[in-house]
Amino acid sequence: MKVVLECIPCYMKQGINALAQTECAEEKARQIIYQILPMIPELDPEGSPAVNSTIILHKINELLEIDDPFKEAKKKSNELALSLLPQLRERIRQSEDPFYTACQISVAGNIIDLGIFSDYDLEGTLQESLVKRFVRDDSLEFRKRLLSAHEVLILGDNSGEIAFDKLLVEELQKSGVQVTFVVKDQPILNDATLEDATQVGMGEVTKVITNGNGYLGTVAQECSKELIEAMERADLIISKGQANFETLESTPEAGDKTYFLFRTKCEIVAKKVGVDLGCMVFVRNQICRY
Repeated sequence: MKVVLECIPCYMKQGINALAQTECAEEKARQIIYQILPMIPELDPEGSPAVNSTIILHKINELLEIDDPFKEAKKKSNELALSLLPQLRERIRQSEDPFYTACQISVAGNIIDLGIFSDYDLEGTLQESLVKRFVRDDSLEFRKRLLSAHEVLILGDNSGEIAFDKLLVEELQKSGVQVTFVVKDQPILNDATLEDATQVGMGEVTKVITNGNGYLGTVAQECSKELIEAMERADLIISKGQANFETLESTPEAGDKTYFLFRTKCEIVAKKVGVDLGCMVFVRNQICRY
């Protein structure tokens, strides 16, 4: 997905939300934003919004001299999500369609996006997600392909959300497949890293690897050899979150074995997928579809 004019305010919003996570004085924050503004015209207009956002966020962290402004916020979102797991696991157990319910719960965690939302109602979003269906829904096709699959790769997204992803991993494993879960190698916004994976116990249920970088989404040229090989080897890929969609949709790296599982949080992305803002989608990547 390429940048459009409407992406520019989002770069700034993400930067301001990053500054808000710190104890940075207002005057210093203002000076940092002033230093960021001249970078906007230099960003690649043919690139993806996620890559351009990453460049801005890395510069803000450098100016703040803080590696991870969202460290405490991520810890709290993980704790909140973990506290809800027992009742959600029971909800899945009682469901007439456990896999679909696990997907609904997994995508509900996608609301924990502190680059876009300064606050969120996780429990309210959960209740909403559990009564709504995917507006674009290729989950039935995914399940048919799952019957002959051996390896499934999940490209993770946010902290907090990663706890709910454990439930999806558990449901996939009931199909007899090997699951590998991918997190960021370095902090970026509130995206999940190995530290988050450890906090929620992801490594206790499945294999966890990193993508080898600290970019939003999955930028193939920045990814580790381990991740590229894992993507090539996987029979199916579940790509969580909007940034992964922005960087992978219509790409050969994603191929037609990748399914995007996320909530549309941007009008441009929603239009790209063909749904309204705020919709949940489980949609297969097709190189020529969009």
